[in-house]
Amino acid sequence: MRWCWKQGLIAVGIIGCVEGAAAEQVVTVPDTVLRQGQQVALPIVVQLQLSEQSSSLRLVILYAARRLRLLGVRANPEGYPCSALEFRDTLLSADTGRVEVLCSNPPSDGYSGVFAWLELEVLAGQDTVAWLQPTELWSGSTALPLRARTGWIRIAESPPVEPVGVDGLWLAIPSPFASELQVQYAVARPGWVFFRLFAVNGRDIAIEPSAVYAPRAGTYTLRLRFVPWELASGTYLIRMETERGTVSFLRVLCVK
Repeated sequence: MRWCWKQGLIAVGIIGCVEGAAAEQVVTVPDTVLRQGQQVALPIVVQLQLSEQSSSLRLVILYAARRLRLLGVRANPEGYPCSALEFRDTLLSADTGRVEVLCSNPPSDGYSGVFAWLELEVLAGQDTVAWLQPTELWSGSTALPLRARTGWIRIAESPPVEPVGVDGLWLAIPSPFASELQVQYAVARPGWVFFRLFAVNGRDIAIEPSAVYAPRAGTYTLRLRFVPWELASGTYLIRMETERGTVSFLRVLCVK
């Protein structure tokens, strides 16, 4: 079997040719040149040859979190190949974010073209390179063989500075903790920030406050209060979620 395709998007030519099993899927994000502060929608281009009907597809893309801010996902105006799209963004580390694009009712026969438009804002300054790297594609609970191409974004015509505003959960004091816990967190934009504390077995621990309002971008310190005798020695996770949906985790140790 042999199929080839060619498509030009945003002044960037994309040419590919794939030989082999129809089960292998192709996902690529085009290389482009942007400037600091610019908000754009970049196409996620796919070649899908699905062997059976599925109610959903889930595409995972890693990205340079200190250079790009992911804002959302936009469907094609015709509503094809997805009847609906969802967007989940998680910060894995200071420089790596993970976004999931969820597609409802994908085509069962195959599709070649734009899967979705990824909306983003450029944070970094001149002479910086950002990246978007497709890494996983799932049909329901089944991982599909994937051939993916990383999209490189060169930032030009901007002040040569690095970004300072990112969402994240950075530090817990003290660690190990026993009766009190302070966390340091950062937000890139004003808004509500939500916190949860739970054990590794999934048990939720009631904390106060569970939500705070950050009036401006920056780094903050928060004291989390809880009933001390509800916590035994062991490992716990702090979960932080911003109003925009960015999620961060921090592992802490309790010793009594």
